[in-house]
Amino acid sequence: MRAMIGGLGDVLRAPILIIMAAAAMLIIAVPFAVVLGVRVQQSLSQQQPVAQGAIEIDADWWQQFIAHADGIAATLTPAIIGFAAPLDNLSSLLDGTSRPLALMVPIGVAIVAWAFIWGAALERFAHGPGTGVWRAGSRTLLPYTAISVLASAVVLLLYVTLHPLLFDVLGDRLRMAAPDERSAFALRVVLYAVFGSLLIAISILADYARIRLALLPRVSLLDAVAESLRFIRAHGGPVLGLYLATGALFVLLLTAYGAVEIAGGVEVAGWRGVAIAQAYIVARLAIRLTFGASELRLYQSKVDSRQLTD
Repeated sequence: MRAMIGGLGDVLRAPILIIMAAAAMLIIAVPFAVVLGVRVQQSLSQQQPVAQGAIEIDADWWQQFIAHADGIAATLTPAIIGFAAPLDNLSSLLDGTSRPLALMVPIGVAIVAWAFIWGAALERFAHGPGTGVWRAGSRTLLPYTAISVLASAVVLLLYVTLHPLLFDVLGDRLRMAAPDERSAFALRVVLYAVFGSLLIAISILADYARIRLALLPRVSLLDAVAESLRFIRAHGGPVLGLYLATGALFVLLLTAYGAVEIAGGVEVAGWRGVAIAQAYIVARLAIRLTFGASELRLYQSKVDSRQLTD
């Protein structure tokens, strides 16, 4: 808890990092949003003019647009609106729902951007303000990108091999053997927990490998991964406890977001809905940075200071 609270304080004392992360995500999204906007305008130009003051979405047009959309345009579904977006992402993560291949481009750009952000952020968290965060981001760009690519490859391998085995083979057998729907649902939740635990383990391993490289830049990538694994084995309880405690912050944020949207109803539509959604995104980025800051504090508290200066 001390590591989590201290990490959250580190993030709040460095608002420039939150701004940098939000600006990076916005810059990455703009080109793809422009392409999508052109496709939407082309489709709308063939429709009847919208009456001034109309507030309802033309569902018929939207269904027709989705039916003929491809690439980035295929992502313009009702699931992008408000609280449905994070729920759709969570569902896709657990169910292994395929996404348009065109999303590989923005995802790849985001991986590189976050490699730079993590370098700058961990340098700031480790050594305080006044450090060369931009130089740190550039220095760790390649190794951090390599860690993210390696972790992504392992995750992809799990989705190709283990996920079908759990949910298509074992899951179907358990569902047929279950006495009722409630039991079948409970068994599927267990499978979600098993698969989700593996995703969390990969994320934690990558996190502490980055931290090791941030504190000892001359360490090789493989040595950083090996040290991350040794640290997790030696301090499994605190590592998992910290991850779950910090993850609880995200759950609280997600709950608050859903409650505001559900309670507000139509009152949070329009510009209010956009403002709430953007506030959620900024808060989510702050919590993501808190993961790194708190894990860095835990690592420094558990590892002998002499090891970090060898």
